[in-house]
Amino acid sequence: MTCYLKNLKPVLEKAGHGTLTKDQRKIVDKTVRALTGAKGRCPQVWPVVEEWLQKPEQEQRLIEEIRDKLVKPCP
Repeated sequence: MTCYLKNLKPVLEKAGHGTLTKDQRKIVDKTVRALTGAKGRCPQVWPVVEEWLQKPEQEQRLIEEIRDKLVKPCP
C-alpha cells in the first residue's frame, strides 16, 4: 500500500481513525489523491500532501474529507 499513509497518522487520528483496515487505506489514498491532485507513486504523492499539511485550512479540509469518506465510503 502507499508509503505516505504512515506520515498521515496525526491527520488520521484527528479524523478519528488511528488505525486503518486495508480497505480503509485504499479509501484514504483515493480521497487524498482526489483532493490534493497528487498523481503517481508514493514518492510523488507525499510532497504534494506535505505541502497541503503546511496550511491549516487545507489540513482541516483533508481531515474532514477523510472522516466523511470513512463514515460513508464511496463505491
